[in-house]
Amino acid sequence: MAARMPRPQPLPLIAVRGGQQVVRQGEPGLGPWVVASGALLATAVSPDGRVLALDVLGPGDLVGEPDGCAAESGVRALRASQLAPVDARSIAPLVAARARRAAALARDLAWLDVQDRVETRLRDLADRFGRPVPRGVELTLALTQDDLAALAGTSRESANRALRALERAGRVSVMGRGRYLLHPALHTAGR
Repeated sequence: MAARMPRPQPLPLIAVRGGQQVVRQGEPGLGPWVVASGALLATAVSPDGRVLALDVLGPGDLVGEPDGCAAESGVRALRASQLAPVDARSIAPLVAARARRAAALARDLAWLDVQDRVETRLRDLADRFGRPVPRGVELTLALTQDDLAALAGTSRESANRALRALERAGRVSVMGRGRYLLHPALHTAGR
């Protein structure tokens, strides 16, 4: 009778509570991980305290830096999440995907006005974290006004003005407590 090879055991997942800080900017990283489930917010804080949200990370996105490297951004869980270890062969495509999203953010910050940046970020989040409902797409992340402003690279006041303009145009409804309903005109608009 031939000996059976033991089945490799899956590496353990890291469970993260909603609101938990996973990575602190400037501190040594926990190594590269991939989001298995949930949603996390990656932010960079300037020396004078201004916050820029670099991305909302979801399933399949890279979290962290190589072991021992200082983290360029902080990462906080927006809701309960799980992180999985990254296979060494998967690092390059994950880093490339993160670079593409960072380049898109840089283009938006340079070329779009505040209302268009808010709209673009909401559309991206709806595509990745939305739930279709009869009147459009409900964004299932509860974002604070500060989170949305940081995602659009603007002040809270400017983000709120942009949201009001999008509401008047019938493109989005603010559902309260950081919840948004994106109407088809916003969700399907192409750039």
